[in-house]
Amino acid sequence: MRTRWAVTTVAVALTTMMLSGCTQSKGETMTPHEARDALVSTITDSAALLNITGWAATGPEGGNCGATAGTDVNYNYVYGAPQPGSDHNHDADAKKIADYWTSLGMTVRTVINPEGDPVVYGTGGPVDGLRFVTAAPGNYFFGGTSLCVPGNADELRPEQSAG
Repeated sequence: MRTRWAVTTVAVALTTMMLSGCTQSKGETMTPHEARDALVSTITDSAALLNITGWAATGPEGGNCGATAGTDVNYNYVYGAPQPGSDHNHDADAKKIADYWTSLGMTVRTVINPEGDPVVYGTGGPVDGLRFVTAAPGNYFFGGTSLCVPGNADELRPEQSAG
């Protein structure tokens, strides 16, 4: 009898561990505000590593994500600055951002665009995905998406309108 109880207890514990590992993603442990703040701070902290002034933001803007509209939310955020002078080293800036994102646990890759300028992409870590572009028409910019977390974008939109 004692063996059966021990086997049942172990089976229940293993099933619980497997189910929790399969159903709970990193984003499910965050509130919408925490996901938004993680995205914004990751981008602004990244920009602070560069010797560039004049940064301006668009967003963050919340939207629906996940399989069922209205139950999950994520944010998009864009942060840009005027193109630095011609003596600025785009490759060094891209490496600095790639190294920083790697330190945050992100999977990072750098691609050279057709004009020969680097673009850095990162996924994971505190956000769903980011990109850093060194040669947008006239600008440096970061763009990103937060983790998808439980929440309702329609309920959060009034906050966005209020600032």
